[in-house]
Amino acid sequence: MIDFLDYMNGIINHPEGYIASLQKDVDHYVNSGKWVEDMDKLEYEMNEVAKKVKIEDAKKLVLTIKRMDGTKDTALQELTNSYGETLNRDEIIKLVHKVYQ
Repeated sequence: MIDFLDYMNGIINHPEGYIASLQKDVDHYVNSGKWVEDMDKLEYEMNEVAKKVKIEDAKKLVLTIKRMDGTKDTALQELTNSYGETLNRDEIIKLVHKVYQ
C-alpha cells in the first residue's frame, strides 16, 4: 500500500515491481493515442448528457410559461434568451410546438 501511495506522489520505490509496471502501462496508453481518442469520446458523451439536461430544463420552462397562460411567442423568446447558445433555433421551435400541442 505504501508503494502505491508513494506512486501517487510521483515516487517509484522498486524499478522492477508492480508500480513500475503500472507506470509503463500508463505511459504506453497515453503515448499510443488511445488516450486522446478515449478523452474525445468522454467529452462527446458529457456534452450529450449536458445537452439532454438543458432540453429537459427548457421543457420545464415552456411548461411553466404555458401554465401561466403565456403564449408560444413568449415561450419562444424566453427559450431563445435562456438556451439560445445551447440549442439551435429549430430545436427551440420544435420544443415549444411540442409542448403547446
